[in-house]
Amino acid sequence: MSTYESAFCNNTTDLEFVVPDISQYDRKTTIAGFLPHGNNVFKAGNTGTIDTLFRDSFELGSAQANVAALDEDGEWNYDSDTDTLYVYSLNNPLTHHIMEGGRDYSTLKTQAINRAAEFIRSYIDKPVYKRKGTGVQSPTTRDYEDVLVRSNALLAASYLLNPYDPERAADIERIAYDKEDQTGYLDRIKNGEIRLWHEIDKRRQSGVVREVAYGGSSTGYIIDVKGRADGYDLIKVIISTAGTFAAGSASGVKYTSYIGDNTGLKMQTAVSAETINGTYQSIGRGLSAKFSAGIYTANDEWEVEAVPYSEYVETQTPIKNAQAERAAVL
Repeated sequence: MSTYESAFCNNTTDLEFVVPDISQYDRKTTIAGFLPHGNNVFKAGNTGTIDTLFRDSFELGSAQANVAALDEDGEWNYDSDTDTLYVYSLNNPLTHHIMEGGRDYSTLKTQAINRAAEFIRSYIDKPVYKRKGTGVQSPTTRDYEDVLVRSNALLAASYLLNPYDPERAADIERIAYDKEDQTGYLDRIKNGEIRLWHEIDKRRQSGVVREVAYGGSSTGYIIDVKGRADGYDLIKVIISTAGTFAAGSASGVKYTSYIGDNTGLKMQTAVSAETINGTYQSIGRGLSAKFSAGIYTANDEWEVEAVPYSEYVETQTPIKNAQAERAAVL
């Protein structure tokens, strides 16, 4: 059983987020030239492929198997061999209705989104992972970063727009993928200016602070972390003694930190009941945290993620270009 890679964006909402009027470009065309075929059936030739038929802007449902099956108002059939549309109508569709036909728009959007997602994966040429698991998913609760969701939607919208407005489609495409200047979202992901959530950078080596638990009356916080981590870890920092820390008065606030061991993360005490003093203070793994002045509540908790310096690779620095010129020799 094979598993297919999913697209980054949704069928409708993400397309409308980047191009609000995208639904106007639904590939419908007006069908004219209906002639009587007999028994309330009318026909129109040279219509082009019709997956969906609309009468006065309302979809008429699925096509019938053949012309002989047409016996109720609004039923229709498209004969691809003769490129002829047949419709059962109690009134002449040429004079009483506006008939439109074309591709199924939902299917068309899905195809555009999937084509765009396939292009994205081949163009950025790096692993893309879903954000799954506690503490991993983004604030938008999406499986992928917003920059990938937007890029997918922008490219799909440009595909849908192109037959009607090529210039606007090209402008929308350039936001995600710029062939000339390489300043689109995908260009910046590819060259390292924008990093995906799982990619390692210098910031993660100095520690990334996340709030785990925070008291309603608390105002103090970890405001900075510095150092070079000596190993990957998810360090737990917790307020073990509550109180107020303020300049000009002795602090009674204390914190304890925990690092991982061979049984799991946040298991081994690294620093125990250390008094907060406003300087950079050790939390373990070669990192130090700076606490702000403020009120601290017992069990206020943060986690600090760090990656060892040795895992930062040069290929993740932004690509820079230089131009060489040949000087004339006199």
